Amino acid sequence: MRDTGYRILADGVTVSNDTWATGLANHDLIIGPTGGGKTRGYVLPNLLSTQESCIVADSKGTLRRQAGGILERRGFRVLELDFTDLMHSTWGYNPLRFIRYDERRECWNEQDIITVAAALVPVEDRAQPFWEYAARNLLEALIGYTLECLPAEERDITSVARLFAEAETGILDEFMREFCTIAPGSFTAMRWKGIQTCRRADKTYGSVLGILSQKISNFSFEGARELFTNPNQIDFAAISHTPTAVFAHVSDSDFSLANLTSLFYTQALQALIAEADSRNDNRLQIPVRLYLDDFANLLVPDMDKIISVIRSREISVSIAIQSITQLEGLYNHAQAMTIVDNCDHLLYLGGQSVETARFIAVKANKPASAILNMPLDRAWLFERGSSPREVKKYDLTRHPLYHQLLECRARVVPEPERVRQQGPEQAASGY
Repeated sequence: MRDTGYRILADGVTVSNDTWATGLANHDLIIGPTGGGKTRGYVLPNLLSTQESCIVADSKGTLRRQAGGILERRGFRVLELDFTDLMHSTWGYNPLRFIRYDERRECWNEQDIITVAAALVPVEDRAQPFWEYAARNLLEALIGYTLECLPAEERDITSVARLFAEAETGILDEFMREFCTIAPGSFTAMRWKGIQTCRRADKTYGSVLGILSQKISNFSFEGARELFTNPNQIDFAAISHTPTAVFAHVSDSDFSLANLTSLFYTQALQALIAEADSRNDNRLQIPVRLYLDDFANLLVPDMDKIISVIRSREISVSIAIQSITQLEGLYNHAQAMTIVDNCDHLLYLGGQSVETARFIAVKANKPASAILNMPLDRAWLFERGSSPREVKKYDLTRHPLYHQLLECRARVVPEPERVRQQGPEQAASGY
């Protein structure tokens, strides 16, 4: 087994990534406000030291600019997907590419189709989930038809969106009637027949169409098609074969494609699980860590279940949130607590949330006021099997590779010299 290195948790506090030696899950939960040190005190220093492959949520694109070159010099492949500018993303991502074809049954894997639909149409109204479930069924039929009937080069979500655009013209009905005649017992046909019960009430069917239109209409533009058909397609399984860092540039202010980025992480986890299970020891050749910074902008369906089963497969997650209530806003209380319970390391960096302070106070056996008034350079660290301890936040400037960071070079090189070395345009950017 290759050296998996260690993680930096606080000043003078590290933990081995060898979960078989420590007996601990390598999942970390980092809680802290904006500017509290989640990225600078945890994500970036651990990226610089990593021996694992990783997938990084890079909301501002700064992590790729800061750490990418260093990782390349250390022998990592560095890949970047830009979900903020799909037209010009260096690497592509086609969700339908990860739906497996069952050669024995000669059909597409139904569970994979359901996974895609669930991520694109999450249940947001927990009191009345019927509408989202009905929209999912229709989307599953559309995905199935796209896979079954369109040529390989058109099997992407843009084609699904364009097919859906014919829902009110009668053309979709014509296509589906023909397909149901040819393959009446297929998954696609059964899903299409199931949604027809909604059509007996025009208002009901109209509501279902409205929900699905909201979820997939953003994939009908040319930029999305460029991402889906980019010849450099991401291969999640390959990440576990060669040291690789994948930076996913996601917006922290435009959430119009949030369901696509959530699907990206969902399929990454499912593909890595499948890759681990294909090996004799059920473990990835190279461990993979997902850095889920700004986790509140993602919604990975069934994360409470997934996080419980990936430890033994050498897959781990680092989840960064601003408060416990933020996590409960994504999942219900029981699901949120399951996610918390599966993170054997919890690093609390402070904040103004009273509910979170009370939660931390109980764990630390301290009054909530002491938690709320904690000095800005301090944090609380909780490790399963150990006593809670107040620690000092990690100072990035003390990292052995800090001198290679662009921000350090920008500080020490005089401005005229930096302009000469980098050129005016790059120097002006600060990197």
